[in-house]
Amino acid sequence: MATNKMGGIENIENPHEEQQRMLLSRIVNNVKKLNDVLENMNSRIQEINEYNRDVVILSQFWSNYNRNVTFNLENIQKLADPK
Repeated sequence: MATNKMGGIENIENPHEEQQRMLLSRIVNNVKKLNDVLENMNSRIQEINEYNRDVVILSQFWSNYNRNVTFNLENIQKLADPK
């Protein structure tokens, strides 16, 4: 066991200190990897959202077109059947 002299008093190091240091190092490395993966995932989600934005716009155009066609067909039918 290693000993340190501090202020004239021998201080015995914690026998689990090296194991704790290694575990802490593993935790830090895993958190870094997780952060990298999450950044990558956020980037991909942003790309997907950009593609979906185009689909949403197209859907709105189609919905408006459909509503206008329905309105015009109803009006044409009313004009064709004057009673």
